Amino acid sequence: MKNIFKGSLRGYVCEDCLEAVSEVEILIYHPYRNVDSTANTASSAKETFRFVSKEEAKQRAELLAYKAKTDAEGNFQIEVDEKHTDASFDIDFVCGSVPPKHPKPKRDEIVQLHITTFSMRLELEKQAKDERYRWEYAIAYKWWCYIRGHFFDAWVICGHLMNCQTNKPIANAKVTAMDADFLTDDNLGTATTDSNGHFRIDYTSADFKKTFLSPWINIETDPSFLSFQSGPDVYFKAELGGTKLVDETKADARKNIGFCLCVNLCSDVNVVDPNDPNFPSAWTGIGSKFSSSYGTSAPDFDAEGYASSDKNVLYSTIKLTGQAALKSAAGNPIEYRFSVSDATLPNDDINNPPLAGFTKIVGLYPNLFVPGVVSKLIRKVYSPIHNQISVVSDQSDFDAEGWFDVNHAIERALVSVGFTPANLILYNIIEEDTLISMNTAALTIAPDVPNIFSAGQPIPPANEIPVEKFAIRFEIREVINKAANQFGVIDGGKILNSVIMNNNPIYRRLAIKELEETTLCTPINGTVHAKYTLYHPYLASGRLHLNSNSLSIDRDVTDGIINTTLVKRINDNSALNAPPLDNLVRCTYTLKLYSSTRKHNGENGDSDGGTPLEQIFFYDENQV
Repeated sequence: MKNIFKGSLRGYVCEDCLEAVSEVEILIYHPYRNVDSTANTASSAKETFRFVSKEEAKQRAELLAYKAKTDAEGNFQIEVDEKHTDASFDIDFVCGSVPPKHPKPKRDEIVQLHITTFSMRLELEKQAKDERYRWEYAIAYKWWCYIRGHFFDAWVICGHLMNCQTNKPIANAKVTAMDADFLTDDNLGTATTDSNGHFRIDYTSADFKKTFLSPWINIETDPSFLSFQSGPDVYFKAELGGTKLVDETKADARKNIGFCLCVNLCSDVNVVDPNDPNFPSAWTGIGSKFSSSYGTSAPDFDAEGYASSDKNVLYSTIKLTGQAALKSAAGNPIEYRFSVSDATLPNDDINNPPLAGFTKIVGLYPNLFVPGVVSKLIRKVYSPIHNQISVVSDQSDFDAEGWFDVNHAIERALVSVGFTPANLILYNIIEEDTLISMNTAALTIAPDVPNIFSAGQPIPPANEIPVEKFAIRFEIREVINKAANQFGVIDGGKILNSVIMNNNPIYRRLAIKELEETTLCTPINGTVHAKYTLYHPYLASGRLHLNSNSLSIDRDVTDGIINTTLVKRINDNSALNAPPLDNLVRCTYTLKLYSSTRKHNGENGDSDGGTPLEQIFFYDENQV
């Protein structure tokens, strides 16, 4: 009977990332120093793993008993002579390459390492009891990363991409590692995540030492070049079918990393498993800026109904964001709806407005629903045709009570490109955060300030714009049997008690007093006065700016009114060149009135007032 010693050699590039040490030579020696051949335990590998010098290798050459080579999985085996079955042996390996590209050592030397001393008898006895058993050794990641990098210029990034909330892996995503450089950022490589969200990127120092003179001159151009270090500064990008999952910048870079980088990335983007009943469903925000809850954090609503610490009010089309499962634990479809009530309570009130008041239902109330992308379907395996399908909400996705069926929207999207619902198995479902888009202009009814007031004229209280508040409710249910009107309540309704909305424009008027008293073409001199009226209940800023064509005069005008925090900024006699700024010379001047409001749709602030009002005049100090 043959005595076969089976072994396996692997190395850690991270504490949770193990690779086979393939295509290396295994050397089995008689012990270099006297060892008790009857020992029942092998030497501690932690104490014995070391480099073997050229001198030691020569001295031990006559002690070499066996050679073998590891295969692609790092496995090897040798046939042991009967006379050696009761002996102890030293085991070394000569590292002529490392995964995955098997480069030659960058130094002209043989890299030989001693692993440990083991008892052949004990190993053969273990194998006799279990034919699947083999001697195994895993090189500690600090050793293996050093060997890979120092001798072979082999650098590696090993990581996972997960969902930040659920901690579930995101598969089929493309992860790109970038090196932040002073000149041009280097692309270290791209990898696709597997079903466990795992990815690996291999590269060499040449990938992060590129310059505009590469390949002739390479150097690591660290952004902090005064504290030059040799390792790259790594940040990550990740996307799935064009949807950004991770979008780090230089500011997020991990500084001067070593030969091995182990990293866990997470994304707030939800990749939905339609068969996962544990996927959480919730309305969590309005756009990307605001939460949908009362609280003291920067994105929250305050007690009065203002959004965020900036005290914004909502306007135009808003995206009601969050996530919703496609099916319940029982496999039944999930539906949800949003409704609005004119009755409100402070957001810090423990009570909610009466449910009977939530009669303005998205999908039923006129013009309240706005179509929008709610999901994307991304092929699990790339296809040049229909690799990505956008799922856009439609009026047909609502039932007679305003319940929205995202399953219907997905099936409709598949049918629209010639597929059937059965083809959904080919796709990953990417949540776009948007549950429903809602037009706030369908709710607000406050009239605009009538266009009858001149520059410098006050806005009467009767024409001021009132505050408009609304409550928003979110509900989600399980459809057990729609025909039989059987439903299960998943979430009876999250309610935001008070949300302030406004869709009125700023009222702005601007004039030059002296021109009004003459004609718009008459040169003027002496002290020049501006007249302006600027009003909005949620005015954020107001500013007057004066400049000459030559730009010798280029300054803001401060008069104690325009640069205050009042919602009304009105002045019929604002001096532009009163002492000590009485330095206007003969030239053409432009006076501009800038303004902005606190209206926001959750993505962008209102551009109303972005283009300033202008008044041009010609000043001539010699004019009689």
